[in-house]
Amino acid sequence: MRINVPTNHNFYEEAPLTEIQLKEYFGVRLDKEVVNVKSNLFSSTFEFTSKSKSLEQVQIFGFKNNRNKLEEDEQLILKLYSKEYPKEEKRYIIQTGLFAGVLYHKGCQFNITTPYGETFLNRMLNFINDVYIDNQEAKASKSKDTNEFQNIIAYLFIQALEKASVMGLPKVYQTQTQRSHKVRGKIDVNAYLKHDFPFQGKLTTSFREQVYVQEIIDVLYLACKKLEQSFGKEIHRKIHGIYQLLKQNYSGIYAQHTTIEKAKNHSVLQNPMFGPFKNVLTYAEIILKDQSLETLNQKDNLATTGYLFDISQLFEVYLEKLLSRHFSDWYVTGQEELNVYTDLFYGRKMFPDLVMRHKETNEIIVFDAKFKKMRSIKKDVDRSDFYQIHSYIQYYQPNVLFGGLLFPFSQNIDTVKAHSKSLFANDNNTHSFIVDGIFIQKDMSMEDISVRENEFLSRIEELIAKFEISYDKLLIE
Repeated sequence: MRINVPTNHNFYEEAPLTEIQLKEYFGVRLDKEVVNVKSNLFSSTFEFTSKSKSLEQVQIFGFKNNRNKLEEDEQLILKLYSKEYPKEEKRYIIQTGLFAGVLYHKGCQFNITTPYGETFLNRMLNFINDVYIDNQEAKASKSKDTNEFQNIIAYLFIQALEKASVMGLPKVYQTQTQRSHKVRGKIDVNAYLKHDFPFQGKLTTSFREQVYVQEIIDVLYLACKKLEQSFGKEIHRKIHGIYQLLKQNYSGIYAQHTTIEKAKNHSVLQNPMFGPFKNVLTYAEIILKDQSLETLNQKDNLATTGYLFDISQLFEVYLEKLLSRHFSDWYVTGQEELNVYTDLFYGRKMFPDLVMRHKETNEIIVFDAKFKKMRSIKKDVDRSDFYQIHSYIQYYQPNVLFGGLLFPFSQNIDTVKAHSKSLFANDNNTHSFIVDGIFIQKDMSMEDISVRENEFLSRIEELIAKFEISYDKLLIE
């Protein structure tokens, strides 16, 4: 049974499903199957969060060194439950958070997808590390069987392999032997007496030499080859030198399950120099085993398995790169650590998603990025998000110009309704609060998205120019 649902779905229980809708939603024809689904999944409320013990076999991947989300805040991944309504039939509710991926639970496959389409996903992946998965050359050879989860894994694998290989590919010392006119290492006396006596000009010697770990080389090379089949040769642009080295040292034998396990558990990975290859091999295993939307099978119905990606992190890094490349006079940092009330029992840390700091004047702009549904209606601005960003703006006074929440908008942005001229709409405050972002539709092309990005950046430019004038006046006074 396969169930497709977007991220950040049904947060306010705005679209509960009836018996008939449940059947249509699951795409099931037989009533018996619907009954089985309901009895398995909706018999009692079950909820998966980032701290659920039942998700021990689910791998969660991020896009940055996150300091607070997974450690301190419990985040919703998936929740299913039924609800009784007065004088109405029972309704069934499916909710999701900000993790995309695939989960297998009680015989069902939950595909949690990004609601803005594969093009915008690729745009974010391409933009944050210049790994162009979806350019014209890649499109020409890209397999029709690829899906957005494979795109994410491809990006993570390329990024991780590039970083891990800075110190070279994993090597270990092995004892080698050679029979030649030159002496290298120690002479093998037994071999000399057996083969070289009387002396004929050659000696057998043994020596220790660093060699590549063959299992790791084979797994990494085959993962690269598989990505090339799916996305074209351009996928290797960032790791061209590494790919050629893997190709030269490949054994020529296709990696079996035992080879992958040996590579993942090899003792060389305990060396801090090669530790980063653990993540690389995890991604490689998923690529080689096709453990994605299409073919990951749950062997044990009692266990929950799968792979999840923190899409909110991806959106944060994407905006960070977008702003930093455009505003060259500003430092743009993500997840800046703020320590508040450090000497008191309620002291804690806060982490605004995006902080822009002018390189000369030390003026501040602070944003929180929210990969949530935004239709320019009140309930799409979550209460906790609303209060949190206001706390950040207050923290950075008096240097802060303005701050706000950034979303992917599902419609054109009306600044009259989304931009407040002053904080809390109080004219005594010189700062401003905005809700803004990038207008995204599912069928947009890369060129369309680029146009919308520039519109967003232009609005920020106008606000900076406006509030810098006000800030200068304040300093003069």
